[in-house]
Amino acid sequence: VKGYKLFWSDEFNGTTLDNSKWIYRGLGKRDEAYITKESVSLDGKGCMIMEVSRRGDSILTGMIATENIFSTRYGYFECRAALTTTPGTFPAFWLQSPTISNENGNTTSNGAEIDIFEYFPHTKRDSVAHTLHYGGYGSGHRVAGPVWGALKNTKSGFHTFGLEWTPNSYKTFVDGVQTFSGDQLVSGVAEFIILSLGVNTAAAGPLQYSSLPDRFIVDYVRVYKKENTEIK
Repeated sequence: VKGYKLFWSDEFNGTTLDNSKWIYRGLGKRDEAYITKESVSLDGKGCMIMEVSRRGDSILTGMIATENIFSTRYGYFECRAALTTTPGTFPAFWLQSPTISNENGNTTSNGAEIDIFEYFPHTKRDSVAHTLHYGGYGSGHRVAGPVWGALKNTKSGFHTFGLEWTPNSYKTFVDGVQTFSGDQLVSGVAEFIILSLGVNTAAAGPLQYSSLPDRFIVDYVRVYKKENTEIK
């Protein structure tokens, strides 16, 4: 990334999730699935596998985060991933502020949920959503977006998703192509990283059970900082 240097990363090498970088987030019931540790694994070939599967009458899926371990403000955030194709699922790469629950909606002091990408294969197979949530998740909740970024076929099935976040703007990228630029509602606080595989009929359509199991495969997550700037 021009003008940036690598600051933090996980290449998902090895055979177990690095618990010095990630926690299993939100274990238990979430929407129409149960989030479990067992739904997240490393394939031993440099990828993290987040699987949505059926066990009896239950749907199992995964979510991991750098919450309480690694948070940072500003930089270029990128992941390379292959996405699920099952209707009812939605893989996502996002940032969240620990103070987003403050409902005053001031993103400078309280941050935001920055959805670098969400993918909804039931309706938008050829694009991903970039969305901002702020003002908490209660009565003050507000949404900016989504803006849709084009998703083109790749031979490998993998795509890169990026966010450049500066004190004054957001820019999103899909496979190196800029898909959005905006200077409103910019978070001014350090945020943590989340990778998730949601199951939600309202957001992603009825779950197509016959397509399970399905996988959200992540090759890497990387955070870059501008060269010659204070690192924090």
